[in-house]
Amino acid sequence: MGSTVAPIIIATDKTHLTQFSGNKSAYPVYLTLGNLPRAIRRKPSEHACILIAYLSVDKIRREKLTKQDQRARYQRVFHESMRRILDPLKRAGKDGVEMVGGDRAVRKVHPILASYVADFPEQCLVACAKYGTCPKCQCPANKLQDPNVADPRSPQWTDDICKAASASTNTSPQFYAECMSHDVSGFVHKPFWHGFPYTNIHDSITPDVLHQLYQGVFKHLVSWCQISMKKEELDARIRTLPPSFGIRHFKNGISGLSQVSGTESKAIAKILLGCLVGKVPSGVVRAARGILDFIYLAQYTAHDDHTLKYMKEALKLFHENRQIFVTLGIRDDFNIPKFHSLLHYITSIEQFGATDNYNTEMFERLHIDFAKKGWRASNSRNEFPQMIRWLERQEKTACFENYLDTMKAERHPDPGRNIQQHARNFAGQPIQIAKKPHSPGCPIPTIERDHNCPFFSRDLKDYLNALSSNPAPAKNVQSKPFPFDKLDVYHMFKFAPTSLDDGVGEIDGGDGDRQTVRAVPSKGGKPARFDTIIVLHNADAEATGLQGVYSFIRLLGTG
Repeated sequence: MGSTVAPIIIATDKTHLTQFSGNKSAYPVYLTLGNLPRAIRRKPSEHACILIAYLSVDKIRREKLTKQDQRARYQRVFHESMRRILDPLKRAGKDGVEMVGGDRAVRKVHPILASYVADFPEQCLVACAKYGTCPKCQCPANKLQDPNVADPRSPQWTDDICKAASASTNTSPQFYAECMSHDVSGFVHKPFWHGFPYTNIHDSITPDVLHQLYQGVFKHLVSWCQISMKKEELDARIRTLPPSFGIRHFKNGISGLSQVSGTESKAIAKILLGCLVGKVPSGVVRAARGILDFIYLAQYTAHDDHTLKYMKEALKLFHENRQIFVTLGIRDDFNIPKFHSLLHYITSIEQFGATDNYNTEMFERLHIDFAKKGWRASNSRNEFPQMIRWLERQEKTACFENYLDTMKAERHPDPGRNIQQHARNFAGQPIQIAKKPHSPGCPIPTIERDHNCPFFSRDLKDYLNALSSNPAPAKNVQSKPFPFDKLDVYHMFKFAPTSLDDGVGEIDGGDGDRQTVRAVPSKGGKPARFDTIIVLHNADAEATGLQGVYSFIRLLGTG
């Protein structure tokens, strides 16, 4: 019997159950394995992530308690709850447990807490770090703008500070003050991860693309740009951008957005840099470019020495030009924890792989299945026992359906079972078109005129000849007439790029990142729109160039 290590990924994130009224919330704890392929792990339908607990969200009575005492009780409740939940992992990690794998072989598995996914407040809570400091290194709050990484924190370092503070003080306030002077939380005497084998909780804290980059770093950048060029000017430039494929058109600008979601932040990031050119100092443009390059590079699904070098250069570009915001009077310093966290991205990627292995978006999507649907199935009173019972029934039903499908496939193999029932592109994503054409029975000369594509007939003949089982010589193709003189024309189609949410859509359950490609001729004085597309021609295409792709300047149009 062999042995193997199972890296455990834990994620915690509080979520609201009510949308417009009430204050009901849930605090789920998720668990998954790091040795599962991420293509499986990030799909809710694969059931690779499980809910192991709901943490308490009850409010603590505040009678005769100071604010410091209240925060202390919240943190102690959290650590005591997590200690009880994860306590079985300690012995299992040391001694191992026998498990049956997918190949039906029995192995001794050692589950090791390897990664903890959370936003910044929870990162400080988990690592017992003073809020506002770095949970991964010993950098103090007033030196977070230093472009160099400080000495790393370690469980032993944190434990030694708590022991020294306990030995040198007599009261809780004194213990709190002594720990906080060393940037360690003085509320918790013994964190839940104490005693976990082979676990460095500070190294386990992973980057958070959604909250750190888009809703943190990028949010700051947008506010600084709005100050440097005025909100009204930036909104005016955004409003005048022409509609185009893959770009959201903010017809009212962005300053009126009261609460910017992650999807909206990503849409703004695509257009921000172009709106700054010519209106702000060149230093602002270079600093913004460095941040945006870093954000996009950090989301690569695969990395090597070259891409990590690009990330270092992008971050260096920002640090070299950030002083412009101080010169303009926008900032006094850059002691911002989320900007400091950028220094740890490269190390985390080297240790744990690409950021989509542990992005919080993946676990936020699970709130729908493990919290919100259960809440809707309850009577909203004493809801958590009902939610747990509902989840158990859903899991049993899913397991039984999977068993039935497996038995049916083994007993009655269906040779056409894997045949795709929908049109798909080269990458396998489904393509959606309307049931009826937008312009039925359109003459070919009209298509060439309205879509400004004079070579449509020639190219269509070449294409049809290539599909023929007995193709004619190329010199004779153009002399042959069409067997038809009219075609049905569709002005748009939709497709969904690879997504974290298993094709369901956005975190809210909407259309998500489904993209619409348009080829609409002018009509009634309304201008035409022909989106630019790049068509993948073969599997040899490179992500960094156009080799292996066909580039069309306009869909069904010309330059």
